[in-house]
Amino acid sequence: MKAILINPENQTVERIEIGKGVEEIYKAIDCRMISAPVTYPNGDTMYCDDEGLFVEQKGGILMPNWSYMIVGKILVLGCDEDTGESQDVITPVNFFRKNIIWQNQEQVKRYQSHFA
Repeated sequence: MKAILINPENQTVERIEIGKGVEEIYKAIDCRMISAPVTYPNGDTMYCDDEGLFVEQKGGILMPNWSYMIVGKILVLGCDEDTGESQDVITPVNFFRKNIIWQNQEQVKRYQSHFA
């Protein structure tokens, strides 16, 4: 499947190909548990490390009008409205490149301190 990988540590946004299944998401974002904090109207969904707020992270992101940060790597996949199965991402890479507000390690640490 076509996906978008957002890496706050390197401040990169890139299209990638991944296989089907939750294990592929775990591998892509280096985690054991996932959360889906954002779903766009077109069905595209952001997946992140569900435990990300409790481990050291080197970066995070905000988007315009967000009141919260997502830390660590993020994977964006599409979703079939009828079956709920993941599918190719629809949102263009440039949407994320233009809108992401990168957060550095110090900003992430301050944010994480609210959850400790």
